[in-house]
Amino acid sequence: MTGSSRPRYAQRSLIVGVLLAFVLIFWSIQLFILMLALDAFLGKEYALLWPAAISSALMAALTLWLVRLIPREPRE
Repeated sequence: MTGSSRPRYAQRSLIVGVLLAFVLIFWSIQLFILMLALDAFLGKEYALLWPAAISSALMAALTLWLVRLIPREPRE
C-alpha cells in the first residue's frame, strides 16, 4: 500500500462504471415518469402531473449529483 489517497486507475474505472450504471437507471426511470405524465395529460388526469414533475426534477437532480461524483483525473 502506498498511502496515497488517490485511487488507482482500475479503481477509478470501476467507480465510473458503477456511477454511469446508476445514471442509466435513473434516466430510464425519468423517461418512464415522463411517459406516465404524458399519458395522464392526454387522459385529462391533471392531478398526476405535479407529482410527476416533482419526482422527475428530483431524479434529474440526483442524476446530476452522481455525474459530478465522476473523478476527472486523467490517466497517468
